Amino acid sequence: MSEIPTFQHIARSYLEDISLVTQMPKPSTPQLEEEFTAILRNLEHRQNVKMLAISQGFKEFLNKSTIQTQSKNNVGTSGMDGQSNDGLQYRSDSGRRTVCPQTESDIQNFFNRFYTINIGTRLLIGEHLALHDHGLNLVQRVNPLTISRQAIKAAQRFCSTHYGQPAPPVLIQASNPDISTTYVEEFLHHNIYELLKNSMRATCEAHLQEGSPVSLGMTRGRGSGEGTATAAVEPKLPPITLTLVDGGEDVSIKISDQGAGLALSELDKIWSYVHLAATLPQIQQQSTSSSSLSSPDLSSESKNYLDLPLSDSGHGLPLARLIARYFGGELSLISMDGHGTDSYLSLYRDDDHLENFPEMDQEMLDEVDVFVNELLDIYISEKTPPTTPATTTIEPQPKSTIMSSGTRSLPPNMVLGLKQTNAVVNSMNKAMNEDNKIPLDISAIPLRSDTASPNL
Repeated sequence: MSEIPTFQHIARSYLEDISLVTQMPKPSTPQLEEEFTAILRNLEHRQNVKMLAISQGFKEFLNKSTIQTQSKNNVGTSGMDGQSNDGLQYRSDSGRRTVCPQTESDIQNFFNRFYTINIGTRLLIGEHLALHDHGLNLVQRVNPLTISRQAIKAAQRFCSTHYGQPAPPVLIQASNPDISTTYVEEFLHHNIYELLKNSMRATCEAHLQEGSPVSLGMTRGRGSGEGTATAAVEPKLPPITLTLVDGGEDVSIKISDQGAGLALSELDKIWSYVHLAATLPQIQQQSTSSSSLSSPDLSSESKNYLDLPLSDSGHGLPLARLIARYFGGELSLISMDGHGTDSYLSLYRDDDHLENFPEMDQEMLDEVDVFVNELLDIYISEKTPPTTPATTTIEPQPKSTIMSSGTRSLPPNMVLGLKQTNAVVNSMNKAMNEDNKIPLDISAIPLRSDTASPNL
């Protein structure tokens, strides 16, 4: 993935974010606090755009791997077309991707850590902005029924726009409409929305004509003669049921559909970022330039980055489960092949539950240390003009865009790499010490068991 241009642009964007924050003075005065808030607001928007770019970058990664496997065995025979350098394989006879177990494990671990850290970062930024703008905490008592109704409307709009006809109806079953729990509204909205969107898509593809959109224009009338047209009768789709239960320890939400379900052998694969069970789509080649990554139009139609259409990259459900687990809950699916799927979202009610941060072992700390310091060196060297004295301070650039595609590529083992060996880490640390560079003191970051959580 380190050779994908979009991922390189994303890495450079994070470097700019780090530069903006680290060069900002401590907000010790009202004016500095306003400037700090403006920077955080800018970072929140940039994070929205980067989440959209992740989807595009992963498509480019899968596309590149598919091209590699096809080129290794282009003799017209069916079966396995070979393996790419990334450990992915493509079968021309079935149009399916497969992946070696080690590659799958590396990809899963990388994106789990990446998205979990992004959830935590968004919470920190959102908490400051919520206090500054509204004088309220980001984590509040919320009504899951109200949020469910909002998510239903959003998912139905998404579905009707895609298929060109009314979305499946949603029936709500809630014995207690005044259920409340402590949560972050946007995260709960995202998870319910993602589950509803998947159920609506499965329902439409199972019950519409061959899974294709149905025209609601004019059709031939029955028994009224050739050429006579009457208004088409809208197909009646089976409803989706949302059940909300107020438990003692959990608030549980079940979403049931009649979208034909999944085979048992395919069920575990829905949590894979590589989307093993998916038939290979025709991925359109697009280059995500630096200007597009910083364009405000990319996320203007979304409530936030969590509602961006990640389903095309296969990240929607894995991300939803990460969010549920981050706050101590769980997301699980039970499917009946040939009938439909039940999705269960559990919200843990303990207000003092600790956030589920990724495990930070020493090897991971070393990787982060090397990764950040090396990238910062490259970023600063490219930002500093050749004639600039060594003592000149680089001023922060709040409105700067991501590095243009004309800058040189970053080393493959530094740009969003899946894993670095101990040998690489040790050799790079040795080189840094020889240059008298001070690594980040990330070893002082407490582990999850030692970290107090602000009422999550």
